Amino acid sequence: MHPRTFLLVAVVLGGPVATCSSAARASGFALNRFEPSARGSDWFVNDSLDLRGSTNVAAGVVLDWSYKSLVLHEGGDAHGGALGNVVTDAVFAHSGGSFMFRDRFRFAFDLPVALYQAGDDLSLVAPSVRAPHGTSLGDLRLSADVRVVGLYGDVFTAALGLQLHAPTGRRWQLTSDGTLRLTPQVLMAGDGEGLLYAAKLGFSYRPLADTFEARKLGSEVLFSVAGGVRVNDLFVFGPELYGSTVTGGTAFSARATPLELLLGVHVTLAKHWQFGCGIGPGFTRGDGTPSMRTVFSIEFAPDVCIDEDGDGICAPMDACPGVDGVRTGERGTNGCPGDRDHDGVSDKDDSCREQPGVSSDDAAKNGCPAGAQHEPPKAIQPD
Repeated sequence: MHPRTFLLVAVVLGGPVATCSSAARASGFALNRFEPSARGSDWFVNDSLDLRGSTNVAAGVVLDWSYKSLVLHEGGDAHGGALGNVVTDAVFAHSGGSFMFRDRFRFAFDLPVALYQAGDDLSLVAPSVRAPHGTSLGDLRLSADVRVVGLYGDVFTAALGLQLHAPTGRRWQLTSDGTLRLTPQVLMAGDGEGLLYAAKLGFSYRPLADTFEARKLGSEVLFSVAGGVRVNDLFVFGPELYGSTVTGGTAFSARATPLELLLGVHVTLAKHWQFGCGIGPGFTRGDGTPSMRTVFSIEFAPDVCIDEDGDGICAPMDACPGVDGVRTGERGTNGCPGDRDHDGVSDKDDSCREQPGVSSDDAAKNGCPAGAQHEPPKAIQPD
């Protein structure tokens, strides 16, 4: 999809809905702070930047349950005593997919659906606030990313991205701002000998000149970071810290700065399927920060193997990606030419593979001890 086509679709989808939502003047905003990464990532919130494939497609569903994600406090202050839970329990399903193009570009979508929401009756303490209930669509997210530095599996990879949220949800259900949201962002990721990391920094333009229980709503700065390990090229586990804060005078105040931690694990099965689960607490009393969140995911993400040297070992796991080698299972030697006698001459060029030797321009002496020459075994003559 061309970027201009992407923006046109977003405007066509979002424009009429935004007009209707603004006309309704409903109270509320997009509460859920969990924004899953594009399908196929090794993380739940951050992105591993696997943009490999000429026409590769990934798809999946992420479920998240949050507990006490919006608590009303005395005086509208996060430090005041709790009056009740606007949202006690919320279960969302995030269906999404991504399309990779020319090993550099990615176009993706994510559609959240609130399967269940419930809270307390606060009509006596806050008549203007009511708890959401039942099912509701969230805001459709469309995104485009381009890799600018590095490759998947390198120590450092970076990409630029743009997200657009179309207001397909409902404000009174706390699943939408009722306006378009635009989020440019910078994404980074890397793999250093099995030690993984990822980070993201973005600015979410939310043209919502409104307040919710005395808190000013508006644009936000988004940030996240992750670190962990990869085991046997099948398991990835580690923590992710993510949050945001509004811009303006209330930046980094308690209510305006939701902050969460997720400890998760992803497991790859049959090369094409990935399962994940995670759990973690909220660190602040920011609106949208739950006391606890759990997530589960199932994704179809076909493995894309870039094997330039033709040895059957994919580039991220190949220690010698430009040289035909052998599979050893060790990160430092996997995909490198074999050298069973450890003399520095690869087996394919070593005329004395069982004896440490020296390098020689003479193919018959290459890899053999000084003064020795390999002689091929003589054929046995029949009697």
